[in-house]
Amino acid sequence: MRKSKYDAFMEEYGEEYLRRCAEEGYTDSEIANMSGISYKTFRRWKDEHEKFSSALKLGRFGSDFAVIEALYKKATGYNVKLSKTYKLKRVDYDPDTGKKIREYEELATGEDDNYVPADVRAMSFWLKNRQPSRWCDKPDTTAVEQAQGIEIPEADSIDEYSEE
Repeated sequence: MRKSKYDAFMEEYGEEYLRRCAEEGYTDSEIANMSGISYKTFRRWKDEHEKFSSALKLGRFGSDFAVIEALYKKATGYNVKLSKTYKLKRVDYDPDTGKKIREYEELATGEDDNYVPADVRAMSFWLKNRQPSRWCDKPDTTAVEQAQGIEIPEADSIDEYSEE
């Protein structure tokens, strides 16, 4: 029995290929083009075959999760260990006389804990996307006022408020 085009594709490329392509950020159209199939066929297989669509979803989820995690760290600050090389000056002394025998330099490597402070732009981006009604640049003041039950009288200028 002859294999279907889908079966031949999965045998040649497989789920791992689809997952990696999606993980690397390729669009459906680009993956179809790189795989040598039409975009229409790609979309049909995505709708008809669970393995096919699951591999793509898994790849996209993995890379999205990594970005989310990195953004979260950037918005909240984090510690990082850095490996640094130091130049050390060594002196050897005679134990009997206490006189200097020799002096030399050597390199030593050590780890340093560095704190990377939170980034305000990352915080802003996170909040604007997670809670847009509270953190947008230009809030809808009428919606906020209604939610809080505040009534602000209409006035043509600031002077009208101060006269009352």
